[in-house]
Formats: sequence, structure tokens, C-alpha cells
Amino acid sequence: MSSKLSKPRIVKNQKNTQLSYELPHRIYAAKCYPVASSNGSTVIIYATDTGVKIIWRGGKQFKTPTAPSTASQKANGAADTVMILDSDDEGPPAKFEDKPEFELDEEAFDPSHPFPGILQTLDLHLGTTVLQIAVLPSSVLEAEGDSWKHLETLKKEMVFAAACADNSVKLVTLPLTPPSPESKSRSEFRESFVDAHAGRGKWGETVTTLSGHQKPSEGVSLTVETNTPAKDRPKSEPQFIVASYSSEINGLLNLYRISLKSPQVDLPPFQKVFLSTPARRISFNPSLSPHRSPHLLIADTKGACRIYDYKTLSTTSEEGTERLVAENGTWLLSLYTHFQNPKNSQSRIGAYNGFGRKPIIDAQWASGGKAIIVLLSDGEWGIWDIEGAGPGASKGLLGPQGVKGGSVSQYSLTGYIDIASKPRQPGPPQITGSKFAPMTPSTRKTVGFLGNNPLSGPVQGQISIVEVQSSNPTNPSEESVIFWLGETFTQISNLSKYWSTNSRTGASKSSSNLFNGSASSRAVRIEVANLQGERCLAIEQIPKSHSTTADLPTNLLVLGEHRFTIIETGKQTKLSKPRVTTEPPTVVSQNGNGNLDVIGINQALSRMEKGQTKRGKLFQP
Repeated sequence: MSSKLSKPRIVKNQKNTQLSYELPHRIYAAKCYPVASSNGSTVIIYATDTGVKIIWRGGKQFKTPTAPSTASQKANGAADTVMILDSDDEGPPAKFEDKPEFELDEEAFDPSHPFPGILQTLDLHLGTTVLQIAVLPSSVLEAEGDSWKHLETLKKEMVFAAACADNSVKLVTLPLTPPSPESKSRSEFRESFVDAHAGRGKWGETVTTLSGHQKPSEGVSLTVETNTPAKDRPKSEPQFIVASYSSEINGLLNLYRISLKSPQVDLPPFQKVFLSTPARRISFNPSLSPHRSPHLLIADTKGACRIYDYKTLSTTSEEGTERLVAENGTWLLSLYTHFQNPKNSQSRIGAYNGFGRKPIIDAQWASGGKAIIVLLSDGEWGIWDIEGAGPGASKGLLGPQGVKGGSVSQYSLTGYIDIASKPRQPGPPQITGSKFAPMTPSTRKTVGFLGNNPLSGPVQGQISIVEVQSSNPTNPSEESVIFWLGETFTQISNLSKYWSTNSRTGASKSSSNLFNGSASSRAVRIEVANLQGERCLAIEQIPKSHSTTADLPTNLLVLGEHRFTIIETGKQTKLSKPRVTTEPPTVVSQNGNGNLDVIGINQALSRMEKGQTKRGKLFQP
């Protein structure tokens, strides 16, 4: 159990600084805890083959231990007398109580060396591989007032759920303050290293094992129930709700209710929901409102997002009988993506490319749980304003409403991310042969069933959205959004300002004006992290402790297979070519060898007639 990570590999350029930590073990998932520890450290949790590893980064340093006092030495240099007492009445050794002490002030901020170091690390051995991690939303951890006194204990502990390879889900609590060096060097760990494993309480942790899946969970989400009666809230303990889904049958969703007063070893779910379509992402609504907090967003693999309310119960019965079978929640709303265009499709998910709805890469709650932001496999992203929270929302009989449509749910704001373009390699341009090739039965079959890029595989991506404190204390918090798709990372530093600037009320303006204005209302491309050939697994945002209005509000954590890279972003710079646009990208149809087929020739000739001389150009002049 090393207290320090290896020294990072630092790469600096004009736009950012990248710190790459190479690890001897494999990483599967990572989360940045929404609140800092008592000494100001940022907490990062990532999954490994044996459990989880917690990293405390930055903050106040541990106090240097002082030398033992010599005041007890006898005068005149007399030797100390040692008395040995042998008694059978000696009790068990006193339980170790960790009381870490920190310096009064943090280290002075140095602009030339802006990245903080690793203060402490801790390995929690769970005895199995952890595949997914979920943490509480920041709104729950930062709740204040008499109504939320029962959540005060969560500000001293970190709570997270871990989906494991042994088909279980574990809910873990751990002190938010980093353990002292003296705690990690206890002699009892040298006698038996098993004592340091999670669940024995040596680190002040608790572990609750949740059962009910026959396959490993592919997604997990965590929240706290907020409907405790006001008169009982100061006295009650928080009730945690964990949702997890696996690929059993078409998909199985389990929901668990856990009270830390009586943790169990094998807790079954209180609701089981069999899905009609496999899920891709699940997430609880981050709002503290008792009407929204029970809502679970489920994005499936076939282009639909559904909202499930586990509190509004509905009872099912067997066909032809009156016997009650189960009592589950209620499906409230279904949102559907647009259909794919076979002639203009970049989608790479599914066996029959170009057919059906656009597959969903990720979907997350936005605007404090009043809207949903979705990212699709062809680079399109959009916002469903389900409660009319955004600018320009129309009003209906039931108040503001922002979602219209039946088989296709219209977006309140949408755009495209360029996933086809790559940074130009240095050196002279490559001279290649002709890209025009005749269409044959073989190539026609390749284009029709495998798409325009059959060898590239499915597109990977994710949406990371976090709340950051506004530079003005009187203003509400802001939401920073980062889209990861393929090899592209694009950030919107202030979603509300971007939404207000680029809302449909200004759709008649020139598209070039969408990326003008204040820095917070533009989309910014982040330079791709160098993962040394490893594929990107996930991204996370780390809010900055020192930033100005010209800086991006968060740093980016990029997870590789055996490393993680922290991109310390600098000032916001306007994109030379807008990479988030309201127009779909133009795709050139190619055969399996990368040559243009007959369809591609027709597309190229059509663009030449319109003045587009560059193949695959994504933006109109």
C-alpha cells in the first residue's frame, strides 16, 4: 500500500498541460467525488481488479510529526528505570483511532506549476473486480438548511456504489478525510495484511453487499430518498437508493433501499423491472425535489430514453386471475431519437447500419434535473426540455412544456460534433492512388450492410456534466458539459448561457454567430490526450479551485486501460472552425477498401456542382 503514486509524465503545449499517471494494474472506471475533503483535497475513485483505489489530490499537507519530547528524562543524566509488569488481567489492545492533522494553510498557488500533487492513496480490497462506480450527486452533498439536517453525516463521509464482476453490487462508506501516514503504517497490517481489507472497519468503512443479478451489472446509479417527514428529518438517517441493470434476458433493472443503521451482507432488491430493450445508461435525477428525485433516466440501445418513477407504484396481476403478482414503479415518459438516414449515416453501432433510430451513446440529466441531454452515435447531440426550463419554451394547458412530437421527440437545442476529422499529421502530404472504384456485387453488399467504415468498430463516447460554482457568489451554480465521441473532446463551459445564446429564437441568424459572444457561450475543443496507444475508457471533470473568467472551469480526467491522464486546461480559445454545428455532417460513401463507390461518386459530383471541392467537407462556406 504505497502512499504515493509514481511521478507523472508531464507534457506541456500552448493549450494545456497533461499529467499522465502510469499504473501497474488495469483500470475499469473512475469517478471524481463531487465535494472536497476537509483539508481541501480532490478525491478520485477508480476501479481495479481487486477493488477500488482512492486518491486524495492537492489540499492542505499533513503536519510533519515532531520528535518525542525529552522533558521526561531524569535530571543529572540518570538512566531511566524500566519496570515490566506481568499480569493476566491485561485487556485487548486499544483500538486505533486515526486523527490526521494538517497544516493551517494550503501551499501558495504557483501559475507556472498549477497542478497539485498526490497527497494520499488508499487501496480498498473487495476481493473481486469492480467494473462500474457511482457516487451521490453534488446537490445532495451540498444541501443546506433545517430540512436536510439528516444529510449532514454525508458531508464527512464519501458514499459510492461499486458494480462487481461477481454479480454483486457493493455500497461503501468511507471517511472523506484522508488517512494519516501513521494509520497506513500500523504494525497490525504487517502481521496480517488481511486486516486491511474492506469490510473490517480498519479504515472506518462499511460495506453492504447487494444481490439479485445473475450477470455482472453494466450500470449503476445512487441517490438518497428525500421524502422523509419534516418532523423526523433531524433524527432520521439517510436512506440510500441504488439502481443497477444487467443484460439478463433483455435487461434486468434492480432497485435497492439501504439504511446504514442495519447494514446487511446479502440485501435483495425491493423492486425488479424487466426491460424490453437493453439499457445503455441509467442515472437518478439530481434534484432535491421530492417529485423529481425518484425519477430514473434509462437510455436504451435502440434510440429511446425513458423515465421510471419508483415511488409512484403500480400493481400487476396474472392474466385471468385477480392475484397480485408484483408492485413496481411507473413509466412516466418516453423520448425517441430521429431515424437514421442510410444515405447520410455515420452510425457504427448495430449490425444493419443506417436502419432504425439513431443509437444513443449517452444521456444525462441537465438543468438541475429539468432537462435531458443526449449524445448519438452519428455525432448529433440534443436537449429535451421536459419541463420547459430553457429559453423560448412554449406554454401549454399544463404549464411550460419543451418536448413535442410522437414517434420522434423534437429537441429544444441540437447540434453536431465532428468525429470524422483528425489532426493533420506532420510532414508532406501523402500521394495516393485514385479513390474512384467501380461498384461490384461484393462492394454493394459491403456498403449496404456494414456502412461507410466497417473496420473502425463501434464509436465510444460519453457525456460528463458537473455543477461548478459561479465566479460571482450571488449567481447560481453553472453546469459544465464535455462530450467525448471517438477521438474528439468538446466542452461547453456554461450550458445555460450557451443554450440562451444558441436557442431557436436566434436560429435565423448566421451559423457563424453561434460561436461569437462571451467565452462561456461557445463550444471549445480540448486537445486529445496522449494515452500511449491505449483506448479511452471514460472521462470525468475535476472542478478547478483557482480559475478566472477566461479559464475553462474544469480539468479533464481521461481514463486509459493502464493509466489516467489529467488535462489541466488553460484559457478558452475560439475554434477556428466550429466543431459543433446545427447541420449534419456530409459523409462520403466508400466501399470496404476505402475507395469511392458509385454512390460516393454521385455525392462527390453533387458537391462539386455546389462549389465543394474538398472531399468530406463538414461545414458550408
